[in-house]
Amino acid sequence: MIYKLSVKPRVVVKFGGSSVRDSFGKALELVEKLHDGNEVVVVLSALKGVTDSLLHLANSKDERIIQKIAEKHERVIEKLGLDSEYVENLLLELRQILRKEKSFPNKKAFIDHVLSFGERLSVELFTEALRNQGIESIPVDAFHVIRTDNTFGNANIDFRETAKRVKALEDLLKEGKVPVVTGFLGGYKSFRTTLGRGGSDYTASILGSLLNAKTVLIMSDVEGIYTADPRVVRKAKLIPFVSYEEALIASKLGMKALHERTIKPVKDRTPIIIGRTSDWKLGTLVSDIKSGVPIITYKIIDENFARIGVVGIDKVGGKGLQ
Repeated sequence: MIYKLSVKPRVVVKFGGSSVRDSFGKALELVEKLHDGNEVVVVLSALKGVTDSLLHLANSKDERIIQKIAEKHERVIEKLGLDSEYVENLLLELRQILRKEKSFPNKKAFIDHVLSFGERLSVELFTEALRNQGIESIPVDAFHVIRTDNTFGNANIDFRETAKRVKALEDLLKEGKVPVVTGFLGGYKSFRTTLGRGGSDYTASILGSLLNAKTVLIMSDVEGIYTADPRVVRKAKLIPFVSYEEALIASKLGMKALHERTIKPVKDRTPIIIGRTSDWKLGTLVSDIKSGVPIITYKIIDENFARIGVVGIDKVGGKGLQ
């Protein structure tokens, strides 16, 4: 096999569920822009709302849900003039899986397999759309690349085995192609696993680390990391840069801008940039530079109790933080 010689920087860009549902065209344009001068790996979430629908489907076996999922994807297909064959085939496979729950080792393994269809559907659509833009791209099912243990629902990565398999993505990049990878998903033996809700961020950081990417872009409907959740606190301010440690602690305490396991693979080696897909605004750089700006987080424990955290300061009201 003959590879094109390349000295292009390598970038991993992840698009969240709202991006692929509401800003699909802008996501395509951004990849096209990045591809002009970079080797690009795309990581995708399922269309927003689809994972919840699949979870309901796995528990209820109500096949009417499949029609609702089909309609969400058909809107994207019609808007961009894509072929619906891949979607139809995957939905047919999904119907068949619903009848085979007993072939899985446990309920969680079955649920993970059902959930995998969300990302697999979005990846097929995005790959075809890129090809229509003249960008040679390949759909990649992370089941074949991201190896995990058997903790279904929140699997742990086998980095040694995953590093071996990531070489297949390097081959595609050297051929000038754009791999479009399913986020959130992994594989244990012959079974599909998931990395926890929001796990597409984690997928992107794993690939960014193992591929020695120059940066990892996390694109969603939020511009970056704020001093508090902007959906809750109207006067929350955007923070232009935070340290790996600050982002790690804040995500563990409930900050929703990043999955809590995203930082570890890239810490001290690969910067993360968080941005908004709809207008390409890049709001926060996560690197080794501390912001010194407090980040207020919250995590709902139950309907009567939430835990509030403050990251970036040592004292509140004159009292030391424990």
